[in-house]
Amino acid sequence: MKTVHLIQHTHWDREWYFTENDSKAVLYYFMDDLLNRLEADAQLPPFVLDAQTVILDDYLEVAPENLARLTTLIRAGRILIGPWYTQTDFLVVGAESIARNLLLGIEGARKYGAPMAVGYVPDSFGQSAQLPMFLNQFAIRHAVLWRGWSEHDVARTEFIWHSDDGSKVTTAVLPWGYGCAKWLPADEQKALPVVLKASHKQAQFAATDQILLPNGNDQSPFEYQVPEMLQVLNQQQGEFRYVNSSFSDFFAALETQREKLPDYRGELLSPKYMRIHRGIFSTRTDIKKLNAKLEKTVSQYLEPLLTVNAALGLPYPQTAVDTIWREAMKSHAHDSIGGCNSDRVNAMVKNRLLSGLEMAEQLLDLNFQKLSEGITATQDGTKIVLFNSLPRIRSGAVTLTVMTPERDFRLCDSEGNDCHWQLVSEQPQDMSTVVQELSNSTETTWFRKCELQVEVKNVPACGYTTLWFKPGEAAKHLPHSVSPHQLENHFLHLRADAHGVLTLTDKRSGQHYPHLLQLVDGGDAGDNYNYSPPEEDWKITGDGHLLECHTGGGSLFNRMELRYRLPVPQDLNSRQQRLTDAELDVTITLTLAHNSPALSVDIRVDNHTRDHRLQVLMPTGAASQVHFADQPFGLIQRDNYPASMKIWQEENWSEAPAALYPMQSLVMMHDEQRGLCAVTEGLREYEIPEEQNDVLAITLLRSVGWLGRANMPYRPGRASGMVLPSPESQIAGIHHCSLAVMPLTGAPDAAFWRRVEEWKTPMLAYLATGWSRFRLNPHGREFPADYSLLSWDTPLHFSTLKKSQRGDHWVIRGWNPTAQPMKTGKVNSATGVVPSNLAEEALNGECFGEVTAAGAPVTFLMEK
Repeated sequence: MKTVHLIQHTHWDREWYFTENDSKAVLYYFMDDLLNRLEADAQLPPFVLDAQTVILDDYLEVAPENLARLTTLIRAGRILIGPWYTQTDFLVVGAESIARNLLLGIEGARKYGAPMAVGYVPDSFGQSAQLPMFLNQFAIRHAVLWRGWSEHDVARTEFIWHSDDGSKVTTAVLPWGYGCAKWLPADEQKALPVVLKASHKQAQFAATDQILLPNGNDQSPFEYQVPEMLQVLNQQQGEFRYVNSSFSDFFAALETQREKLPDYRGELLSPKYMRIHRGIFSTRTDIKKLNAKLEKTVSQYLEPLLTVNAALGLPYPQTAVDTIWREAMKSHAHDSIGGCNSDRVNAMVKNRLLSGLEMAEQLLDLNFQKLSEGITATQDGTKIVLFNSLPRIRSGAVTLTVMTPERDFRLCDSEGNDCHWQLVSEQPQDMSTVVQELSNSTETTWFRKCELQVEVKNVPACGYTTLWFKPGEAAKHLPHSVSPHQLENHFLHLRADAHGVLTLTDKRSGQHYPHLLQLVDGGDAGDNYNYSPPEEDWKITGDGHLLECHTGGGSLFNRMELRYRLPVPQDLNSRQQRLTDAELDVTITLTLAHNSPALSVDIRVDNHTRDHRLQVLMPTGAASQVHFADQPFGLIQRDNYPASMKIWQEENWSEAPAALYPMQSLVMMHDEQRGLCAVTEGLREYEIPEEQNDVLAITLLRSVGWLGRANMPYRPGRASGMVLPSPESQIAGIHHCSLAVMPLTGAPDAAFWRRVEEWKTPMLAYLATGWSRFRLNPHGREFPADYSLLSWDTPLHFSTLKKSQRGDHWVIRGWNPTAQPMKTGKVNSATGVVPSNLAEEALNGECFGEVTAAGAPVTFLMEK
């Protein structure tokens, strides 16, 4: 006889086609009913509150008087909470965000009681191969999932899931979803056939005689009559034994038959039984790019600068930083960050991210202000603080913005030696928006606002150095040459022909890459969930539609700007009729530094057309059937052409398993002689076109007008979500996209990975003019002109430097970006250093190795 573990729960979407305000109003009555029922009947089983503690924050906003009642039930094990703060997406949001989601989720849960030690992920649109690693880092050994599994991945719904770093979790899949036994009839006779049918479906792929049966659904109230019903159901049939249970009890029973569980390694993106909604990787690219910028600003710049400043004696506003993270996580849920929401909700998602970025940038500015104030002057002029968050000494180019009325100015180091710079752009600046004292002036004061690239050397690790800005002094500029329609250095040569077609030559290998960065605009008959090609698509390229090409440069870099105007259809109807009744203006700016084998690409799109998708193509010419993309704290290999595309229609899959994939910021394809890598700034989606298996197609944007639609070629049947108009998802307006193209001469080496990291995490420069919208009293401290908190001689990529969540330590984290083990290296600090996990718990020496496995983060705690 099979034992069926009935789990009572609710799945709580904070927002979707309704707003968070709607859900908070519903939550008041939902929780009122739940508390009353549990208090009235001590025999009722535990209730799973969707494993996200944000629900508690939301509820206590509207019912703070019930804190004691809620806490009592949680501590008694009647309401099960955590470990997540929100039910996060795992494929679009960044690795630090996922780590902080567990860190702050568990910390928040502990205020009320013990968090549930189960990685419950009921509705994320696909599962990262790194999920076992994240859970193990927080001592979680069990996971429950829904979307992404099929028997083509692993034959059973219970299995041991392994990550590349050696982590593993005992995993159970809900093959028919978390709502497969929802809304059961109160009458036992009517309930019996419903429960039996659901039990048979749940047991179809089971590895043992232990079966999970979830009883609940979206925002669904407690079905309090069900527990008592189970005794009657047990008497009426003999195939299943029904028990009121919890996930912990289920896994305890499953452990007795562990030998029956198969092993699995990899991600879970199969849409056979449940939709994965692959279009969400590029839906509302404006929101995706904003989120990526916020994540990077906080983890790679703000927290490291706060740490350096705190080490020098300034305060660390941890609560403010935690608030930024929590608000961001409210936008990280699978619907929220996916953009598969009503327009009103997408506006709220974007506003939270914008608010977080505003606060992060203001904290960054104020802390640069405080730091520069304390640095002792060694030169005449204005201080420039160069900040390097990476744990190694860096040299290279840094972007600096200066505002001055002077025509000439000079930059120098602390010894007075000239620093070489090149003007990037210039525009007039109304100083009343910058200087508080000028805000009430009757006359406008105009300065030159100049963006510069500055060549700098030996900026300290996890620290700063000081340069000097000297207005009115003439700078020396080195000679340079520019060739029309060409960019060239010792490594690369790029040529644009008269039609706007680009050819890149890697001078190191002699390999040519024609049609690089070709623009392709095609129709999109999909919705916020899924890209869907029209039944007869008409794709238009940028070839032959070049308006103008300008080439310029200086002694640090040369630059080419190409302006395209594509004649395109206004919408799907026009595309079907082959009408070019609209225009799509795209400007591609290509920058090649004189000393770098990386081509920087900035693309400006002025989008005023509807129902389309714009991609930029990178034909690799590589003889390879696989490619690689980054994932949270790791790298994953994927097939260029998914084998399941041959069978999905025959097997009646819920969605086509197209080669449309997520990335964090990197995708590459190569063989032993050649290849290309794209490193992006906030672009999360790429495709391997079915008819071009050696091409990387990076999605710049997709414009759609519906939250959900029915009967699409790649997603037949019912509409996902709601059939609601979503005109703002056409994302009209100007969009900026940034990426780097890095040719490969074989497998990537250590120098390649260092270039990737330095392009993704440039140094910051701050001109300490003393101008500010906000005034602060002097802090009275003195700081050196150069400072390094620590150094870490490691090939690992930097993730963050921050204050520990609990205790009195600094935390530094790196991760292995490659598919091979890497040397960990040693952290050099004036204080004690011990290895840790993502939970920021010290590990003993046996848990730390000299080598870091592929796909593994490494965290250290340092004494203050």
